[in-house]
Amino acid sequence: MTVVTSVGISMLVGTTAGVLARRFRLPGGPMIAALVTVGVLHSTVSGLHALDPTFRTAAQIAIGAVLGTSLARGPLLSLRTVALPALLVIAVLIAAALGIGATVHAITGISPVTALLSFAPGGAADMSAAALKLQGDVPLIAAVHVIRQIIIFVLLAALFARFLPPPARGADELDPDR
Repeated sequence: MTVVTSVGISMLVGTTAGVLARRFRLPGGPMIAALVTVGVLHSTVSGLHALDPTFRTAAQIAIGAVLGTSLARGPLLSLRTVALPALLVIAVLIAAALGIGATVHAITGISPVTALLSFAPGGAADMSAAALKLQGDVPLIAAVHVIRQIIIFVLLAALFARFLPPPARGADELDPDR
């Protein structure tokens, strides 16, 4: 199968899943639906190609730009009220990653770089990029992070649906993930 055909199939499947997730308001929204369906597709169908890193970079830039448009002076100023708890959470996450990474390295024998980057706070793309530079096991690190993100997004979406009141009518028009 050609790279163009492979990428086209992946994009079609991911887009279809994302649109359906949005339409049916599935937990985790379009991004998780696309991620899961394309991940299942690539893990079950042989001959499919991953996107070239240039496309990943372009997608990260596009996502950054989209998220950047939602930043405004007011919300940025309000970060001062949560600065101390945020720093505490960051410290705890880093300490936990170091402890778990060291333990996994000791038990399994995988490289320290792979063990630490697998459990470090951050996204799959960022930790995979670091792994490339540090010669870690990129597929393993990416898999751990993607699975973690799927579990977190699905669990949080289910918890929010269960314990938070439904949004006001029309409020989800402001939500880009719906």
